[in-house]
Amino acid sequence: MGVAMLPRIVSVVAEPKTASVLATFDNGQLRRFDVTPLLSKGVFQQLQSEKAFAAVRVDEMGGIEWDAGPDLSRDTIYLDGIPI
Repeated sequence: MGVAMLPRIVSVVAEPKTASVLATFDNGQLRRFDVTPLLSKGVFQQLQSEKAFAAVRVDEMGGIEWDAGPDLSRDTIYLDGIPI
């Protein structure tokens, strides 16, 4: 029996004012993920600038990444995000 794969992110919108991202998955679900707890850690500190935070996109693995370097997996966003 194979491991079930979680859905892929097909689009993402940054919400810099609340340090959240709004991700749409290929199963039609929409999830909001609060990045605030990560902004004081390592490479995520670069996202404290609203301009840097806004430069988010879907990566080739179906997760998200920022121009500044940090990335988050689709699993993290799906499992820890709040369904909308």
